[in-house]
Amino acid sequence: MGISSIHAVRLMQTASFHVRVFPATAVDRVWAIQGHDSVEMTNVQGEYYLRSINPGYWQVSIEANAPYRDSRYEMTVRPGIDKDLGEIRLQPD
Repeated sequence: MGISSIHAVRLMQTASFHVRVFPATAVDRVWAIQGHDSVEMTNVQGEYYLRSINPGYWQVSIEANAPYRDSRYEMTVRPGIDKDLGEIRLQPD
């Protein structure tokens, strides 16, 4: 089995997801949480990404700046999938 085949198998065993948050200026931080582990998601022009993660149950926690409320969302991510969570609109407090 070649190196590229090993990488392809590994990619099929992992997952990823991304989300857009509006308004982008209202976001302080976005966290991805699985069990007791958490990681801050990478911000690329208002879109937040998390790559090469273990599939399964995840939560996305958005820490918002005033006057917006923090938000939390739950999802299940399947192996080999890049899940698009769409756009989350933060609500005023």
